[in-house]
Amino acid sequence: MKKQLVPGMISCPAVIFGVLALCMAAFVSCEKADDFSARDERARAQAVADYVDGLPDEQKISQLFLVNVAGDTAFTSVEKTGVLFGIPDDGAPLVPGGCLLFSYNIADTPEKVAAYTASVREFYADNGIVPPYIAIDQEGGLVNRLRGITSNLVSQKKVAEWFSPERARGLYAAQAKQLRLLGIQMNLAPVVEVETDENAAFLNTRSFGSLEQVLLYGQAAVSAYEENGIAVVLKHVPGNTNVDPHTGLPHVDIAESALPNYLAPFARLAPFSSALLMSHIIARVIDDDGGVLSETDVPACFSPYWVQSVARSYGDGLIFSDDIFMDALAGNGYPPESAVLSAIDAGVTCIMLSGKYFGDVALVLFDAYQKSRATDAAAAFAEKVDAAVRRVIAYKIKAGLLQYVPVLNEKGVVDDAHPAYTVAPDPGVPSFDQAAFAAAYAEGMQFYQ
Repeated sequence: MKKQLVPGMISCPAVIFGVLALCMAAFVSCEKADDFSARDERARAQAVADYVDGLPDEQKISQLFLVNVAGDTAFTSVEKTGVLFGIPDDGAPLVPGGCLLFSYNIADTPEKVAAYTASVREFYADNGIVPPYIAIDQEGGLVNRLRGITSNLVSQKKVAEWFSPERARGLYAAQAKQLRLLGIQMNLAPVVEVETDENAAFLNTRSFGSLEQVLLYGQAAVSAYEENGIAVVLKHVPGNTNVDPHTGLPHVDIAESALPNYLAPFARLAPFSSALLMSHIIARVIDDDGGVLSETDVPACFSPYWVQSVARSYGDGLIFSDDIFMDALAGNGYPPESAVLSAIDAGVTCIMLSGKYFGDVALVLFDAYQKSRATDAAAAFAEKVDAAVRRVIAYKIKAGLLQYVPVLNEKGVVDDAHPAYTVAPDPGVPSFDQAAFAAAYAEGMQFYQ
């Protein structure tokens, strides 16, 4: 007996074919979206590469330095590009890709601090220089450059003792909002080293404490800053001992089997962070047979193992050296002029200097870069420099200092089939929003009530 199709019913084959058609359409749509996303990503990467290729060599090299700057009112440069060509009193301003603020760069009111950071941006713009990112050490407690300007920020140890992770996140979010309004884009914090007997005397109150606390409160800090427009720089890979690197060279031996636990905070938090900062410690990794892994018997910021195999494995963000003027390096056979080459060669993106003059160190890198490009056998070093500059420029786009500008086709519209971009400075410096700053300040202070 033949089955009758009930009115209003759809046959099974019809349902199947309909569902298949819908699935195929959805698949094609997703595939097109994926294709566009891949094309767009390639176009943006090409725009960054083209922008970097178009920079003068002196500006390329400058991008790789985070340097303390002079003054607290109106910014001006202290060196000229002539230092790179043997005529130090001649040329355009020589200024770093990143400006590091210390306490003496901080004026006595939020308005004055914002005016100073605005003057930095304006100076770079007026001189046709790639806009800088402005960074600060604002961990809280002992390391608090903005004491009396932003809302109270206690040490990381006290944060973990006094607040839940949720309230800590709120505290750091309020701080982030204030930094952003002051014209600061980057915070060299938090410290995500686990406190141990081997580092407690040096770190003091700068660690959140145990591994569990570091993971909980480190995530709170990272999320709060990054989600409010402040890049975090996790410190210090792979760690520290009780030897202060400002005055001595720390050493530690780590069993290879202990590495996953030792590095857990960096592995967990780095994918959500804009950058990492390498310590100057000599951290030898000891294998099961008692041997020392190659490339771990030098300071970590010179070690391809620690920079490339460890830090770079966590993501594509920036990797900073710690201050290469510290005695850990300068006082132990690693002067700044050789340190800069060793660090870049190991894969470090940015070199930090606490002094205001970086021309002599930049000259060494400038010469090595130009010689490398002229010699096929050594061209790998030049590519490391170019790759580092591309990462800095990509970060500056993320920070809103530079922007992608879509290229229009002959019809005056964006061609989705063949997207293309250029990179250009983001126009203008926002004026200080006093009401927004006051609100963020009050938000931060209410956590202590």
